[in-house]
Amino acid sequence: MRINIKKNNLNSSLDKINTFIQSNNNLSSIIDYCREYKSKNEIKIYLVGGIIRDIILDSKYSFFDLDLIIDGNIDHFAKNFSEDLNCRINKIHNFPNYKLFFNDDLEIDIAHARSEQYKSPGSLPVWKKSTINDDLFRRDFSINSVAVEIHSDFLKIIDPINGIEDIENEIIKVLHNNSFSDDPTRIYRAIRYRSRLQFDFDKNTKLLFYDSIKDLNNLSIFRKNKEILKFLEEENIENFLSIKGKDSIVDSLFPKNFLNKLSFVDKNFWKKSNIKEKIFFAFFSVENQTRNDFLNSMNFSKNDMKEISLFFEIKEIVENNNLQNPEDLSLDKDFISNLYHCL
Repeated sequence: MRINIKKNNLNSSLDKINTFIQSNNNLSSIIDYCREYKSKNEIKIYLVGGIIRDIILDSKYSFFDLDLIIDGNIDHFAKNFSEDLNCRINKIHNFPNYKLFFNDDLEIDIAHARSEQYKSPGSLPVWKKSTINDDLFRRDFSINSVAVEIHSDFLKIIDPINGIEDIENEIIKVLHNNSFSDDPTRIYRAIRYRSRLQFDFDKNTKLLFYDSIKDLNNLSIFRKNKEILKFLEEENIENFLSIKGKDSIVDSLFPKNFLNKLSFVDKNFWKKSNIKEKIFFAFFSVENQTRNDFLNSMNFSKNDMKEISLFFEIKEIVENNNLQNPEDLSLDKDFISNLYHCL
């Protein structure tokens, strides 16, 4: 019976994937190219990652990133892909990866299937080229461990970890007990998926999550803070704040008072604001030294740091009632309005 249930799940998911591909011109063009390339070359090409998860969930979005896994000559594939589809291409240092930019609005990560081994907790992994199964088993959570193999005339789902079942049951599950300790950034990633998807941890993952908090000390400050900034780009950031507000341990993983003024910021303004504006409002009530240490760890450009610093200088002027006329500020009126709301 279970085999039949899984087969039905695979068929239903494959129908959704085919329908989505046909409805999206960019993705359809890319899949068609992969099919043609495969028909002429000894290579295996897979579509993997969040896009598979989100299609199965019927997520409605107009922008997405694309992950392709290659088992074969990745350099030849990436070079030809870039030239034939007129994409900008960047080689990723120290990994068999490429990043391509298709039609200026779609990022495509192309990587060779690989296995990974962590020499010590929190270290960057040592990798070697391998198969799609090894590649899926190296991933963070089962919901991100589903692949679609692109054949010349059909698509085939590969789901060795039963990721589709966990997607449909709304469960976040690690693939092995050392997952969080191997890569503690997954602790922050787990919080993001929990808030974004409104999924729950399975029992074992929940225990491992809290037990591995100590392993965040094995991360560099840069890697840790980079993960924290990713929360500012979440579409439904209120879900994250709800989790953070109810869980003191989760709250402790972020700077004190981080995002505590967000309820005073207009939602439409927040959605359209750039990352520098988001950083300003996220750190609005964070202690100055903590904020400066955080920002200095991120290797922002001088211009970006100057602009963020200007925001906080203006905040101080307003707080001290030294601003005679708000219109004198060469800043967006919505920005100034939201600044006043947060005071």
